[in-house]
Amino acid sequence: MKKSVFIYLTLFALCLSLCQSCQHKSQSDGNAIYYWRTTFRLDDYEQNFLKTHNVTKMYVRFFDVDQSNDYDGIPVPTGTLLFVDSLPQGVEIVPTVFITPSAIAEYPKFKDKLFQRISAMAEVNGVKFNEIQIDCDWTQDESDAYFDFMTEFRELLKEKGIKLSTTIRFSQLAGRVPDADYGVLMCYNTGDFKDWEEDNSILDIDDVKPYMRALKKFKLPLAVAYPTFSWNLVFDSDEYFNEILYNKPDFSDKKKFKKIDDNRYEIVHEKKRDYDDYDPYYWDAYIRHEMPTAKEVLEVKELVEKNISDFNSQTILYHLDSENLSNYSKNDVEKIYR
Repeated sequence: MKKSVFIYLTLFALCLSLCQSCQHKSQSDGNAIYYWRTTFRLDDYEQNFLKTHNVTKMYVRFFDVDQSNDYDGIPVPTGTLLFVDSLPQGVEIVPTVFITPSAIAEYPKFKDKLFQRISAMAEVNGVKFNEIQIDCDWTQDESDAYFDFMTEFRELLKEKGIKLSTTIRFSQLAGRVPDADYGVLMCYNTGDFKDWEEDNSILDIDDVKPYMRALKKFKLPLAVAYPTFSWNLVFDSDEYFNEILYNKPDFSDKKKFKKIDDNRYEIVHEKKRDYDDYDPYYWDAYIRHEMPTAKEVLEVKELVEKNISDFNSQTILYHLDSENLSNYSKNDVEKIYR
């Protein structure tokens, strides 16, 4: 081979590689984030976060669907989002609805009304959308109803030129593939948060690894959502789970908390309560603070994206909240989005 031809082929291969790299980068540039609160209000940090990290898509929880407490148990919307601030410019809004497993079993009673309510909320609040996302943590008992709903709802949306996406939990990877344009693999809540012995139930790579074989076989394009939130799990004196606190207590207050491990604290009671009114075994006694580090998220990200058979190159953070996101550096966030 002549030297000039060799040089030409080498340069061609280099250009092709660069083009492919640029193409992948352009797909990945569509950084996304969830908004999971009941009031749409962005503080200065959150507005700057969207701009700084080139967030072009936001999955906004509009409302939940749950069974009512009435005798007939007809599913009803709950926790409807109240729009206070205007929508950020240049960010695509995807109306997202969480449907409880008990409600999905009754989907024929609300399928048509679901789209009508989403459309009405969007119109009133100036939201233009071409996609809806369904979030349902279904189990085997509700699987038939969920898959039937997805098929019928997608047909309804197709007639209107609207895409349908859905969330996918790790435990759902071994099941059927839902009728959707793509799924979002929710890479969090991987452990049992009610177990005191867990170190971090939000994200643990050892909890993720067993699902990789099923992930490789899952035949649906997948985006991936990674956790950037924290919570505080409260246990009683027998180490039984009591509740979740989302606002972080001031663990530096030694009058109230005694550190017993890296992320575990004993609650110091200033005085004993009246035994006639309270059973001391049900007192809040311990708190485990959980928040995944950037290193933990990146380790899981590398493992998961290596095993996805059809990756749509969209990385999503859960969720937009200045109190938690401020714990990650700008560089950490860029690495996760990269």
